[in-house]
Amino acid sequence: MKTVRKNIFYLSLLFILAACKKSAPEESTPDNVYYTCSMDPQVMEKRPGTCPVCKMDLVRIEIDPSQKQGELKLSGEQIRLANIRTDSVTLRPLGVEITLAASLKENQDLANLVSARISGRIERLFIRNIGEPVQAGQALFELYSEQLAATQQDYLLARQSQQRFADTDLNFARIAEAARQKLLLWGMNESQIAQLEQNRISTNTLVYYSRYSGIATEVSVAEGDYVSEGSPMLRLTSMHTLWVEAQLYVSDLPFLIHSDGTALVEVPVFSDKKLRGKVIFVNPALETDSKIVMIRVEIPNSGADLQPGMQAWITLKDRTRNTVAVPTSALIRGKDGASVWLRKPNGAFESRMVVTGTSNRDFTEIKDGLQTGEEVVVSGAYLLHSELVFKKGVNPMGGEDSMHEGH
Repeated sequence: MKTVRKNIFYLSLLFILAACKKSAPEESTPDNVYYTCSMDPQVMEKRPGTCPVCKMDLVRIEIDPSQKQGELKLSGEQIRLANIRTDSVTLRPLGVEITLAASLKENQDLANLVSARISGRIERLFIRNIGEPVQAGQALFELYSEQLAATQQDYLLARQSQQRFADTDLNFARIAEAARQKLLLWGMNESQIAQLEQNRISTNTLVYYSRYSGIATEVSVAEGDYVSEGSPMLRLTSMHTLWVEAQLYVSDLPFLIHSDGTALVEVPVFSDKKLRGKVIFVNPALETDSKIVMIRVEIPNSGADLQPGMQAWITLKDRTRNTVAVPTSALIRGKDGASVWLRKPNGAFESRMVVTGTSNRDFTEIKDGLQTGEEVVVSGAYLLHSELVFKKGVNPMGGEDSMHEGH
């Protein structure tokens, strides 16, 4: 009997608990509230919890009911993670520009060829490899020449005769000076001649010193080679300035006129370097097959960081004028036009269609759609566009009422 009563009691208690649970209203989440993950914003849940992807706690997002169809509101954490940056719309000097692929070349005006002054044999070669730096006054090579030794002996004899037979009619001074000039012509310098006069001993070899500073760009001989008068030995080129050469279409030649002969040169290897150069040469001969001409720009290279053979970009700009412009990175282009994202005073982001004009790599003219002082998104615009399409199915490029495909 007690067992029956106990079972009846438990059954009654269960019915009471079930009735209480059924009568308790479930807490519902408002339609304008959802929960998302700061690391995985594609996750959207109607109740708090953890992210199914990274297991982080979901963040509560409340959508302002007054928010427009093409607007978005993001949390501070989302803005930081998306690297969203803005800039004010202002009047900027803007002009059309073209950018040409180019390459760095040696400045041929600063190249010097070291040649043999007299026939002989290379005893020693002090500069052996291409790329070796050379300073003015540095030893280049040592040359063996019997002809040079004979001329040195003629000079010493003429000097001795000038001192011994000063009272004779023979002009030994002129003979000595002629021999001295020949020695200078064959590569001896003043200090070597002074040493010859002091020692009074002729030598079969002579060390040649550089009159120029630069980099060895050619080495044409090796130790033991026999060379004749005028044979090329070394080629030295200074790297204090370089040439930048590019191909220009004939239709773009007006840029050279409007740019006053100046150009901006960028070298991708050194992304932080922007050098101002001067257009020093435009090939007068047109390549008829391709309708292009070669242009040459000279740039400084005081630190010798830039090297011939490096790739570069040459930018030529047309005349500039002040106009409403935004960074080109702020534009989202589509088949229906271009749009930008604005940050409103209430913190929301709004997409707006604009009419563009003159454009270059950095800035684009806005003919209609923006006013100075407005705040435009310059970094993260495509992320905002994707977020709007994902969350609301709205495509700003197709108008506020258009829906994302599949909805």
